[in-house]
Amino acid sequence: MGIRLLGERRATGGMTLQPSASVGWRFSERWSLRYRNAISLFNLKTPRWIGVIDMNSALLGIHLRDLKLEVGPSLDVFAVPLCADTWCQREHGLAPGVHLGAMLSPAPESGLGARCTVHTTYIPGIVWSGISVSVAVEGVYRF
Repeated sequence: MGIRLLGERRATGGMTLQPSASVGWRFSERWSLRYRNAISLFNLKTPRWIGVIDMNSALLGIHLRDLKLEVGPSLDVFAVPLCADTWCQREHGLAPGVHLGAMLSPAPESGLGARCTVHTTYIPGIVWSGISVSVAVEGVYRF
């Protein structure tokens, strides 16, 4: 479940689906690296204006007891509807981004946890350029 905002003129709310997968390596007691891929599909109620952002992030994590904090750069591929005051147009391309996340594991031996992420992307467009912000809360199972 998430919310995606594209610009000041028109929020692209509605139904959003954001599946994700990742692979990581904990290389010390406190530090880890993780590659995360998430695909955000939004505007699902309006098929003509469905938007897609494929988010590819390289994350550095620090482990603090039951909490892990992550930050890292992202290179995102997008195909989104961008709207001016009177009309919309589909834009596509590559965009730089940044990813912040926090994961809480109350019982680390169980593999269950909860994660909150914020992903920000700068989308350059012909009609409109601006920032896309994605916020997600996820249930996590590590194996």
